[in-house]
Amino acid sequence: MQSYTIEPSSNNIEDLYRTYKPHLFAIAYRMLGSRSDAEDMVQDLFISMHGFLNDNIQNFKSYLSKMMINRCLNELKSARKKRISYVGNWLPEPTVQMIEHSPLDRVERQDTMSYAFLILMDKLTPLERAVFILREVFEYEHSEIGEMFNKTEVNCRKIYSRIKKKVDASNEKDEILLSHLHEEKERVSRFIAALSNGNIQSLVNMLTEDVIFIADGGGKVSAAINQIYNKKRVLTILNALSSSRFPASKAQLVEVNHQPGILITKEGISTGVICFDWDIETMAIQRVYLIVNPDKLQNLN
Repeated sequence: MQSYTIEPSSNNIEDLYRTYKPHLFAIAYRMLGSRSDAEDMVQDLFISMHGFLNDNIQNFKSYLSKMMINRCLNELKSARKKRISYVGNWLPEPTVQMIEHSPLDRVERQDTMSYAFLILMDKLTPLERAVFILREVFEYEHSEIGEMFNKTEVNCRKIYSRIKKKVDASNEKDEILLSHLHEEKERVSRFIAALSNGNIQSLVNMLTEDVIFIADGGGKVSAAINQIYNKKRVLTILNALSSSRFPASKAQLVEVNHQPGILITKEGISTGVICFDWDIETMAIQRVYLIVNPDKLQNLN
């Protein structure tokens, strides 16, 4: 490991909780793509530890990380079975912050994860996801990761190398988008105006020809069950969204996983989040993600 933490007393669960909660939550959120599930996972881990701590533990950070990864792997196996009965598209749970409280800048975003990163993580197997997150995000050595999963160091290195190739292109894209941050915010503001005023045709030049609209209502809120392809059809669904939700609802510019996005509220209650994937050459929108499943919005309230 490249960073070290002074270990708290092994007989004080509260000290361990305060010290390692942020680290363990970050692991769980990246693994599960759900803030609420990550919070529950951290709480459950520390509840289960009462009376079962081993005084011979030399590295609590490694010990707790291994416990969290194993819990997440079990949860992912269960979640993939549940996905079979999930209604429509499944999207990760977004993190939303008000821009005035947390300015979008390079320093703040350096150690954060984009929504596109969460989408990419969801396409990996649970083991691939765990190996990549432990090595790339938390800088565990391949030998340490191998011990966690009873894999050889060589095997872990191969897994990581294979995933790294998939992720590098996404990271490079995030860096390019960061340099166009002001333009992104301006275009999201125009998107908000179009939704609020019902002038969806004003978005024609902001969408790529092969744009895709993906909504997640979880069967609990009316939303497109299938992905919507091409500009004409996406404009039609956006027009329907505008007609059904506005002007009764309010749309505002926010940070969604530290990138410009939209929070939709009605009478002060969060009812939807919209975020985007951009074409880095034209700065046009090539993916529109709409999260309206209330289970994934409850933390926003």
